[in-house]
Amino acid sequence: MDQDLEWWVRIALDGWRDRPGPRYRRIAAVLAETIERRRVDAGARLPAERLLADALGVSRGTVVRGYDELAEAGLVERRQGAGSYVRPRPSWTRTPPETSGSALLLRRLAGDGDTIDLSLSVPAGTGHLPPVDASLRVTDFEGHGMDPAGLPELRTALAAHLTDRLGLPTTPEQLIVTAGAQQALALVAEALVAPQRSVITGCPTYPGLAGLVTGRQGRLVPVPVDGLGLQPPAVDRAAARLRAPLVYVDPAAHNPTGAVLGSARRAALLDLARRHRAVLVEDLAQAGLDLEPGRPAHVPLAAEEESVVALGSLSKTFWAGLRIGWLRAPAPLHACLLRLRASQDLAPGVPAQLLAARLLRAADSGWYEELRGALRERRDLLLTLLEGQLPAWRAEVPQAGPSLWLTLPVPDSESFAHLAARYGVLVAPGATACVDGRHRDGLRLSFAESPQTLEPAVDRLTAAWEEHARRLAAGR
Repeated sequence: MDQDLEWWVRIALDGWRDRPGPRYRRIAAVLAETIERRRVDAGARLPAERLLADALGVSRGTVVRGYDELAEAGLVERRQGAGSYVRPRPSWTRTPPETSGSALLLRRLAGDGDTIDLSLSVPAGTGHLPPVDASLRVTDFEGHGMDPAGLPELRTALAAHLTDRLGLPTTPEQLIVTAGAQQALALVAEALVAPQRSVITGCPTYPGLAGLVTGRQGRLVPVPVDGLGLQPPAVDRAAARLRAPLVYVDPAAHNPTGAVLGSARRAALLDLARRHRAVLVEDLAQAGLDLEPGRPAHVPLAAEEESVVALGSLSKTFWAGLRIGWLRAPAPLHACLLRLRASQDLAPGVPAQLLAARLLRAADSGWYEELRGALRERRDLLLTLLEGQLPAWRAEVPQAGPSLWLTLPVPDSESFAHLAARYGVLVAPGATACVDGRHRDGLRLSFAESPQTLEPAVDRLTAAWEEHARRLAAGR
């Protein structure tokens, strides 16, 4: 095999067969990530379609369609008779590390126009934030140094937040500040996921999990999720066949369904973890975003069992641009995670950490209640709009969190997501959150945006759905 072609097959397209969706879209998604991460230079020529098809064991038409997807997304330029070439990347495409190839394609298809993004379940605006002094002076940075665990001021505020708001007694020394929940989870994966080690997770699951596990050559083991969250009997059966597995769970608000784990299921998970020597990794990124008034306070698993690894983020509560996460782990693992964290040049900046500390101190009980009330109103508005304009879509009513999980009456929501992007709405197709292949008809929509944004978004989705239905009827 030609050395250049071998690089594309073994490096640029590594793992393409493990992706969800049609083969042409798997190829396009992996190439999109390769291009966006600048593993190839602008102007580089992609392999000839027939040569790549032979090397991958697919038809030439599959590669052609994959290249067409990249061209439509603006990542590749097709030159008649000369091949396909990587286009220069404009500055607005700076990509956060958790973005998948499918998401990159959707963003490129949406272009620079008036786009509504419902694919990320985080508040984009800042108007709801508690009032703080966001100005910074040189003296504000004095004494902060380069502590790999994070600024002491932020860790102190975080510890008070976890203790008082989330019911997880925590000291500043137990915490490691990260650049979001994704980095926190990546550090846990680097420390604990060895080749072939199994990670049990509910399906659908957090979209960023699969890439982290497979990237460490681990194995994802999906178990069912229902309206009450992860099913402990299914976890028990899976763990009994495995050796010391990891179990990823988001009990406070399941991502993406919004289910909340009850006390009986929490107790069952803790019991099976002890019996099977499993490590529980608890994601509390959406903790504190209960949508049902009067619900008993959620008790984190880590509050009942010291061996539980807990992590979270402030983005879903405060603002998408904050990108502040945290880790809390038992002492031996804490030391390992801190070494890994210190070796990476991905620390959140000092200004962001100072702002996060001020926001945590300023957010009182009244502010949190107003936030939950606003999310309830937006959830109910989105449900009403969808019921009136898209009655064929079936919605799971979330008990917590800022997003809605829907089931479409088509087997492949990813095709609709690509069409919706052209109508100016970004949505998260089920394939990005699916491990067992049964949720490719799913769709996640954020309702963290304002009513003035949600209403036109549903109008655009309705128009896109009408065109999608026409295409399906015409057999296109």
